Amino acid sequence: MEIIDRGLGWLGRVLLTAGLIVGVVIPPMLLKLINQLYRQHQLTAWQITLAGVYLLIFVILALAATALMRHYTGNYQSENLQHHDWQIIGMAYLTILIFEGGFQFINQLLYHQNQTQNNTAIKNLMAGSPLSLWLMALSAVFLTPIVEELVFRGVLTNLFFQQEWLKVGLSGIVFGSLHSSSTLPSFLIYVTMGLVLAIVYRLTRKIRAAIALHFVINSLAITIMLLH
Repeated sequence: MEIIDRGLGWLGRVLLTAGLIVGVVIPPMLLKLINQLYRQHQLTAWQITLAGVYLLIFVILALAATALMRHYTGNYQSENLQHHDWQIIGMAYLTILIFEGGFQFINQLLYHQNQTQNNTAIKNLMAGSPLSLWLMALSAVFLTPIVEELVFRGVLTNLFFQQEWLKVGLSGIVFGSLHSSSTLPSFLIYVTMGLVLAIVYRLTRKIRAAIALHFVINSLAITIMLLH
């Protein structure tokens, strides 16, 4: 899967990708605003409007990232996942669990943190209001995996570099940098996750594989948060 020159220079690709990344960080800001309105007993209509905008942003990002990915790969077909793909997904998930457990142990040992700053931020958003709780749960499981994989794997690994290791490295570092971390081990948790997701995409050549893995990761994480 190589970059196909469609007439847009390096700077143009950077600007387009940066725009998508900015879009990815907007939804959590909207949840904070919804929570603020809820605490101030502001009009429910405003909260519902923001919820609609929140969901709309995911749709726009997914469509834009898909168009950009297809434009630069020349691949307009979506292939179904096969048995071999699911084997890769399963092995990748186990790999993520092992590394996450290791880094979390180090984080607890050195910094006395039993969870990452990113998970704490998600819990705070979910606890802010009933609407935020449902929006976060819905988007984290069903929408975020689609959008983040299209942006961080589908776009990043196809628009920049020719070498596979650079593609994977860029994807992992950018993905990890956009997840809140206050310590090196917690940062490495998300970098590793991004690297593994990128490897899955590059091995299978199917964005659906990375989305499926991301879905499994987030589903378990959100389920644990809701139960606690």
